[in-house]
Amino acid sequence: NLKELIQTRKDIIQINYTNIKVFEDIKNIKLFTNKEAVTRVIDNLLSNAAKYNKQNGSVKIVYEENSLKIIDTGKGIKNPKKIFNRFYKEQERGLGIGLHIVKKLCEELGINIQIESELNKGTVFMLNLSKLTTR
Repeated sequence: NLKELIQTRKDIIQINYTNIKVFEDIKNIKLFTNKEAVTRVIDNLLSNAAKYNKQNGSVKIVYEENSLKIIDTGKGIKNPKKIFNRFYKEQERGLGIGLHIVKKLCEELGINIQIESELNKGTVFMLNLSKLTTR
């Protein structure tokens, strides 16, 4: 159940990043997939959205038209085309492998992942879940 999964992950982010407001608008959608892998993808995207956000910023998690969107008000990404490359990072922190793993898991699960980002405005990750909603 996508709504339950998102609610649980959202609560964890809200505890760890008290200066970030996290909003969600998710319907009761059943996904037919590997729960641990999807959880890892969502955890990475949510933690990045909070970690690289601005003070008192926000993260919105929305499901519409078979797409899960994670929208943040953060720093934005300088080189969106490079972010899925192994060891690529734009900050000092981290190892540069998180989004590489996200991309590989999405490929394995049949999730098309896209990104839109604008420096100093924020980033949107879009996960097309249409292949996971039917059997």
